[in-house]
Amino acid sequence: MLNGISDSLHVQQRSPSIAPTAAPQAAAQSSNPAQAASIPGHRLESYNKWAKVTQGQHKVSAQQVAEQGLKQVKSLLSQLQQQGQQVLTSGANSNKLEQIQQRLCQIEISYLGQPLIDHQLNLISNQRPAAKHSFTLKSVELTTAKPRDELVQVQLGKGSAQALLPANAQPHELANQLKSAFAKLDIELQHSVDNRLLFQANTQQWQQIQHGLLMTGQGQRLPAGDARTIKVQPQLNWQDPQEWRFNSRENIKQSLAKVAKSAHKVDAQLRELQTSQQHIQQQLQKASQVKDAALNVESTLEALSSLMQPSPFKLKLNSLMAQANITRPQVSSLLE
Repeated sequence: MLNGISDSLHVQQRSPSIAPTAAPQAAAQSSNPAQAASIPGHRLESYNKWAKVTQGQHKVSAQQVAEQGLKQVKSLLSQLQQQGQQVLTSGANSNKLEQIQQRLCQIEISYLGQPLIDHQLNLISNQRPAAKHSFTLKSVELTTAKPRDELVQVQLGKGSAQALLPANAQPHELANQLKSAFAKLDIELQHSVDNRLLFQANTQQWQQIQHGLLMTGQGQRLPAGDARTIKVQPQLNWQDPQEWRFNSRENIKQSLAKVAKSAHKVDAQLRELQTSQQHIQQQLQKASQVKDAALNVESTLEALSSLMQPSPFKLKLNSLMAQANITRPQVSSLLE
């Protein structure tokens, strides 16, 4: 996630830069107020501005990685289109189509451990979170009315949840009970078009869920006793390359239409990245200019203090700034 990366780096970068300086300053302030007054206040702000610039640079780096990843995706989509047309025209073997599809499904684009593109080839951001994985349970109908109450338990990794399904309850009532229980595992529930329960989970959870969910019941909808692995069935969106099929002429035509739509989407995301990079570069340039101005004030103060009596000059200047609540731009203009 592009914005998420910069936000986390903002905390990580400021902490090591400021904390080591702040701790001795705090001790000095408590032990010697006169010495604390001599610490230039603009120094801390210079560090803060440096951290912001570094944060922006990391964001630019993340966007550059995302851009290269999208270009790689675009190249594979183009290969699919070309190879698909050859298969339709000359009747060539479709094995190469499936090989390209497999490469597309295996692409993982990340920066400092944070994913930048999701499994549906979407650029991830705070405004556009990663797409979730949808699935249903195989051979289990949890919203079927039964004559007796049933306590259903679910286990996922170290987490667990349970739901009491009342006797003779309507499907929507049972769905509400299950929705509350699965929410504890950060799994969402919806009704699909054919009125089945549709589950949704993030990518990290899906790595476990795709192998099945450990569940147990009381003999109404699920077997009683030890927990059993209930298999799941992925429900793929057209944007997911895994959903595309190349095993028949008609499926190839349909899949190529989806490939074309995906290529159009990737082009739009590349343009979005380029616009965002230009905006960030402008912000970085402004931040650097402000940072340089602050450092010029600091270097000017040090140059003046070396020409005069250092200690009295520093103490008087800091005292003057404290009494008049004067700002750095005002000090800078006075020193020019």
